[in-house]
Amino acid sequence: MTHSRSYYTLVASLPALPSRFDAGRVPISWPTLRDRLRMLELPDAKVTRQIGRFFLWARQSLDQTDAQVIERYHELMRHTPNSLVRHLIHSRTESRLLISAVRRHRMGLGPPDWSLRAGTDDPLVSHLKKNWSEPNFSLGARYRWMEAFVKHYDQGDMRMAQWVTFNERWRDWTRIAERYNFTFEAVIVYLVRWEIVDRWTSQNAEVGKARFANLIKETLGEYAESR
Repeated sequence: MTHSRSYYTLVASLPALPSRFDAGRVPISWPTLRDRLRMLELPDAKVTRQIGRFFLWARQSLDQTDAQVIERYHELMRHTPNSLVRHLIHSRTESRLLISAVRRHRMGLGPPDWSLRAGTDDPLVSHLKKNWSEPNFSLGARYRWMEAFVKHYDQGDMRMAQWVTFNERWRDWTRIAERYNFTFEAVIVYLVRWEIVDRWTSQNAEVGKARFANLIKETLGEYAESR
């Protein structure tokens, strides 16, 4: 794990996020947040740039193949020493691949052929193969969001299906946020939660669609390289 630096001024300057991601508008605009992030030291700016790239990439269409998702996942995990960032990447990828499994099942396809463990068998994939015909792949107890997601998915309500996945991520990352105060990790968890609020509130009007892209390009791109 990378050294956890203290960022009292930066974290204190970030307004509290809403208790729910769908409760309203983001409490801080992208231009203001972008300026606050300039307080990051170079090593942390680079890590933030890395996770920003991942979340921007993850916002792309679900039409990406499982192979593309896995390739990107393993690439990031090979070059990401920070344990919190690794957890965020892992949980986001695992959720995405489970959604892919639901889509494959509904299309009449077989179980997926991927592994989140490089060079070894993946216990989750083995479970899917053994329980492919079972409701929710017999994973409802482990992934409690799946039942509601599948229900809305089968009803064709994609907005509510997406709400379920956002809500699960929000709850998980809010619990994680409670562990950190004025550290770099607190900044990371704030950013990924801010991204959920921004994504949900802007998805209909398409306003702010490129905000998180700017996190990479404008703030932590040229800025990180020039320091």
